[in-house]
Amino acid sequence: MEPDLDTEREPRHDPLELSDALHRDGMAVVPGAFTRDWASVLDDDLSAELMSALRSPDGVAPRGWNRFYFEPYAERVRGFLDLVQHPVLAALSAEMFGPEWQVVELGCDIPLPGALDQPWHRDFPMPEYTRSHRRLTSIAVNVPSMDVVDAPFQAVLGTHLDDDADFDGGMFPPAARAHELETRMQSFYGRMGNLSVRSGLMLHRGSAMSLRSRMRPVAILGIVAPDDGAVSDGPRSEADRVPPRLRMSREYHDRLPVALRRHVVVEIVADTTATLPPHRTDHTFEGLRMGGPPS
Repeated sequence: MEPDLDTEREPRHDPLELSDALHRDGMAVVPGAFTRDWASVLDDDLSAELMSALRSPDGVAPRGWNRFYFEPYAERVRGFLDLVQHPVLAALSAEMFGPEWQVVELGCDIPLPGALDQPWHRDFPMPEYTRSHRRLTSIAVNVPSMDVVDAPFQAVLGTHLDDDADFDGGMFPPAARAHELETRMQSFYGRMGNLSVRSGLMLHRGSAMSLRSRMRPVAILGIVAPDDGAVSDGPRSEADRVPPRLRMSREYHDRLPVALRRHVVVEIVADTTATLPPHRTDHTFEGLRMGGPPS
């Protein structure tokens, strides 16, 4: 039997308590997961990857006015292995999804100066399993690369299990709920070194950013249960482009720790790091593309 990732190194946060918080509130914060220096390196790497993605056709996806999402290459993010093997996340994933949990996404959200409020939304429609059993099948790990001083992440805790019969596309609540959501929302100011774990079903948005701010990359790690529907066996090939997955070179994949390989869904897109193709971001949220420039 292959060894698994180490979940015994005092995670400092009880995985059962974190799981309970996620199922109750839709979100939990893990302070002090990394050092501020580590977060600063993350900022450098994600910023460099964004510049590369912006030079590539379809390299980024719009997320509203002055907001973008893209998928950095894991091998160009020096902290990737620290993040994906973090004992708190390994223990939480095993608690929620069993020993065969899978990492299916390394993404990055970047608001730019002048970004506007996003519409309230979910990241995806509610899976039937969650609807029937009231249990989550996926989590999103958000890692800020700098301290948030304006434009906080805003969320309405406890909405991850709300009925979505009147949601547009199963993701966007009706405009009639806007006042209620504004009243109930909480603002979360990320800090370098912290991470948060949330359900993509919790109603949330990125809030407006001042023109005097700077771009602020946030790394996103997507983790799912093996039967979530986002998983297929083995590394994907260039001919099989069905997301979600982590795109990487064969050279980098072969260097991953054996215990980690069983937990990542990848698409091999090159033989070596030096021959990685231009960035490509395959998916977008139509409802988040509609925000125009400020009037």
